Amino acid sequence: MRFSLRYKLMIILALAVTLPLIGSGYVLIQRAEQALLAEKESKLFGIARILDGALPGDFNSLLSPDLKAASREEKIRQLNRQLAEVTDEVASVYPGVGIGYYSRELDSIITYGPSSEYANLIGQSISLEHKGREVMARGVTMAVQGPMVRGNILNAMIPLQRHGTTIGYVWANELTQSIEKQIQSMETMMYLALSVALLLGLGIVLTLANGVSNSVQRIIEGLRHLHSNLTFRFPEAQGEFGEITLAINGLAQSLINTRSHTEIIMESIVDGIITIDNAGHVTALNQAASLITGLSKAVIGQRYADLFPEHVQFNSLLLETLHTGQSFVSQEVQFPLPGGGTVPLSVSTSMLRNAENIVGAVVVFKDLTERKVFEDQVRRVDRLAAVGELAAGVAHEIRNPLAAISGSVQVLLEEFPPTHPSRQFGDIVIQEVNRLNSVVEDLLYFSRPSKNYLSTIYPQQLIQETLMLLSPSLHRRSLQLETSFDPREKTISVDSSLIKQVLVNLLLNALQALPEQGGTIRVSTESIGHGVEIAIQDTGSGIAPENVPRIFDPFFTTKDRGTGLGLAVSSKIIEIHRGTIRVQSERDVGSVFSIYLPYEPEGS
Repeated sequence: MRFSLRYKLMIILALAVTLPLIGSGYVLIQRAEQALLAEKESKLFGIARILDGALPGDFNSLLSPDLKAASREEKIRQLNRQLAEVTDEVASVYPGVGIGYYSRELDSIITYGPSSEYANLIGQSISLEHKGREVMARGVTMAVQGPMVRGNILNAMIPLQRHGTTIGYVWANELTQSIEKQIQSMETMMYLALSVALLLGLGIVLTLANGVSNSVQRIIEGLRHLHSNLTFRFPEAQGEFGEITLAINGLAQSLINTRSHTEIIMESIVDGIITIDNAGHVTALNQAASLITGLSKAVIGQRYADLFPEHVQFNSLLLETLHTGQSFVSQEVQFPLPGGGTVPLSVSTSMLRNAENIVGAVVVFKDLTERKVFEDQVRRVDRLAAVGELAAGVAHEIRNPLAAISGSVQVLLEEFPPTHPSRQFGDIVIQEVNRLNSVVEDLLYFSRPSKNYLSTIYPQQLIQETLMLLSPSLHRRSLQLETSFDPREKTISVDSSLIKQVLVNLLLNALQALPEQGGTIRVSTESIGHGVEIAIQDTGSGIAPENVPRIFDPFFTTKDRGTGLGLAVSSKIIEIHRGTIRVQSERDVGSVFSIYLPYEPEGS
């Protein structure tokens, strides 16, 4: 049997009220009984002490001299005549209380008041089991409950001690029946008070439980509304439930804001995004996806497989991910355009998961047109770099022989007179040598840095544009590229094309220093003083210690086909920009090339 929240609350709260009340009531009644008995004992001991004080001496001092040798019965009668008045007077003050004297020597009850009720007990001896004998033997006070001479009583006994000797004892007792009536009357009142408190508590508890249950039920119904309509709001309420509904209203508003924020993010992303559910229906697409594919928001809810029936490669990637769970990363496909031609796309797919389950799949694709343009630029840069290296190599290889040829011909021509026919051929040779030398000068000019055209730019932007240019070369190798940029960096005033040429040169050197597979290249910036330091670090083979001081020298190279001009030209470019370049290298650990460039002066 399943109980509702209302009944569970009622049961729990009823138990929470009933059990403590019953337990505390039981303890209270027990303690009240003990307190009443303790009060009775204290009262009876007080009466007994009155009797003790009313006997000025011992029993023998009350007997006349002529009765010293009298019989036991005569002595008892004489003592009773003298003490009964005292006993009756005290008993009259405390109705229902029995009091008296007991003589140890005579082993007899001397008085028992009130005499009108207990005169017949005068002269009797207590039983051997009577606790009064223990009181006289040990000289201690004692309160005992049980059947005695008078009946079932609570008896308080005090020893009569005179001159260090116990001569008997006095007592004060009350019938147990009377005490039990008082206890029963007290218990009745207490049980009645507990019953009233219990009924009131249960009434309050049931009312509270009903109110709590109704409030919880309203919250449950409101949450059901929120499931389908986030604009629903709970009405204002008081107390803790009012705080709960206020928090739920705030949460609903946060969800709306989060959804709006998420939609804004999706619409702001330059990559196309399309999501589908487990059944293959489109659940969302952003504006970039609409621009690239030509689809509109109207396709939401349609089957994804029907959207691109002609573009099998583009279509199948997301569907294969949905059906098999396999993800694809940066798959290049050619997407046909409606007006003809194709656009290169990089497509990545993955499963969509919430906290527990798979809820569909997502495809992210980007237009690679600009990247392809960058790659073409990189190829052109590579070709220009190759031409420049060739030009420098050829120019330097030709220039010295040309100088030797020109000098030798001039020496030979001095042997002939001006009109000699050989002078004409010699002049032709010198003329052609000069022409070749002019060509060599042009080649050397081509290999030198050109005039710098300054522009203001952030170092991070320069690095990112350079990495974009080199991304094809970097992606062809199984290496790890790491970047770290100082958020404090400022702008620098440089010829960005020349600085990119330096960065390309250093990155290609780092790439060539790495093994065929693996390795790491780290590119970072750090703001130092009034400038920025750009560091390019690799985990390659490093530079031999003896070669480190010479690597920036022109024509110094350890490469089989190098010209030795790359680092020399890079050093010259950095020098033109009032910066410095340095290197730290360790064999089999790697190298770090650090470029320092000053910031653009403030107010320039």
